[in-house]
Amino acid sequence: MANNFLKKLFSSKTANTGIVFIVEDNAAYAKLLDFYIKNNFKNVKEVKIFPVGETALDELHRNPDLIIMDYFLNSRYHDAETGLETIKTIRAQKPEMNIIVLSAQSDVDVMLEAIEKYHCSYLRKNDQAFEKIGELMKEIGGFTA
Repeated sequence: MANNFLKKLFSSKTANTGIVFIVEDNAAYAKLLDFYIKNNFKNVKEVKIFPVGETALDELHRNPDLIIMDYFLNSRYHDAETGLETIKTIRAQKPEMNIIVLSAQSDVDVMLEAIEKYHCSYLRKNDQAFEKIGELMKEIGGFTA
């Protein structure tokens, strides 16, 4: 009986919210990704799109299961933080957050920083990106197709 109590106690702390944040300044790309996630993962309750990282930080208290973050977020808002700047803030507040950096960025140093220093998955924006996001969502756990 004590084991069941402990199992419930610990599982409630890691309970899935069914929420995915997409931080992407390209509205059309964000909508396509939103459509892909909602149509391929039945237990995703909500996908919330943010055009810049600063607005996503305001809702971090909602505890999304996953944040998909673009690296360059200044095409519409020229003074917006980069994805890595936003990730630094997220890691300070929620160090265990699942984050995928999704970017056309080809700078190896940026990729390594995202992966090694900030413990993110890194995917290139290309024609296989959505499929790779789906694979990562299954690996993260809590997401079912």
